[in-house]
Amino acid sequence: MIGGQGEDSCGKSGTDETPQERKRRGGSSAARGKRSLARKSTAVSQVIHTSSFLLFVRLSMRLI
Repeated sequence: MIGGQGEDSCGKSGTDETPQERKRRGGSSAARGKRSLARKSTAVSQVIHTSSFLLFVRLSMRLI
């Protein structure tokens, strides 16, 4: 096959978009899903870190 997996010879996929259009849109749905999970994971980590810090500050204030 000339165009690659899932594409015709003009570079069109089954969704009627060229690879350049797909890249501009943000890649495959799997890639977008991974980025979404990464953002959620980062947000959860920040909340946990902030909560831990606030707990530490509260405990430190009690000891003073």
